[in-house]
Amino acid sequence: MQPKVYVLIVSAVAMSAVGQMALKIAVERAHLKNAIAAGAVSALGAAAVSPALWAAVFIYVSSVALWLWALSEADLSTAYPFVSLGFVLTMVFAAVFLKEAITPLKLAGTLLILVGCVLVAKSA
Repeated sequence: MQPKVYVLIVSAVAMSAVGQMALKIAVERAHLKNAIAAGAVSALGAAAVSPALWAAVFIYVSSVALWLWALSEADLSTAYPFVSLGFVLTMVFAAVFLKEAITPLKLAGTLLILVGCVLVAKSA
């Protein structure tokens, strides 16, 4: 597989992780969090007018567009295991930006995911 395909795959996965972070940040804002607690109708109304949520959705949808491009260039069986890198990136982003704890078990699981990605990349 060509290096540009790896770049596409990793970019799509990284953008997806950024999108997840943006979604989390958006729903943690007080007005949206309160609206979600108030029920589905209130949540939908608040979501419809939330610039932070729309920005997060845009980032996430952009990651899907990149992923489609990556899939047009790579075998699914090679590309798809890299989706698991999203778990790694999301954990790192959550620790850095949301101050979430990284426990030893989370770290061990993340290292196993990384090893799996390396093995798949080498098999391509």
